[in-house]
Amino acid sequence: MALDTTLVELVLTIGPPVLVLLYFLEGLWIGKLLHPSVLLILYIVVTEPGLVVTTVVSALCVGSATAGQWVLYEGFRGEHEDGSRITRVVPYVDRIPTLVRRRLGRKRMSFINRQFDRYGGKAICVSNATPGLRGLMTVVAGLSGYSQRRFVLLSAIGNAIYMVLLVAVANGLLEAVGFLPEYDILGL
Repeated sequence: MALDTTLVELVLTIGPPVLVLLYFLEGLWIGKLLHPSVLLILYIVVTEPGLVVTTVVSALCVGSATAGQWVLYEGFRGEHEDGSRITRVVPYVDRIPTLVRRRLGRKRMSFINRQFDRYGGKAICVSNATPGLRGLMTVVAGLSGYSQRRFVLLSAIGNAIYMVLLVAVANGLLEAVGFLPEYDILGL
């Protein structure tokens, strides 16, 4: 069996679970060593998994990112609700608000608050669909006591829009690669 075939099979096997885990951590907004969107695009370009697999993996990543954001939301919501259920189930979730506040800083936190006050739920959806802003409104939504159901729904919609954009980029790269002439790199 050729090495390239083995590597593609390995990526096909472990790629989706790793992506789902990374998107959950991204939803929690734990620093990004290697951004999951880059890995998702690479996964699609390298393996060319087809429409069904791409749709399933993308949907799982949307659900995972939304779940991570929900845990973060609950951590902040738990600050003004005594004994939030999530703090009893997920260890150390009560420490997340302190870490996020420290990472954001006062200026950014003030900006996020103003945007949430101005746009409300739309800001949740738009921020999750925008690279570089993903998850920013989670903090404010949790602190303000925003409706949990609406938060999850709007987060999922924003995450789904973001995922569609990533799949479009990956498919565009696949099309671009298809136009490149094939060269035998080793000269064999």
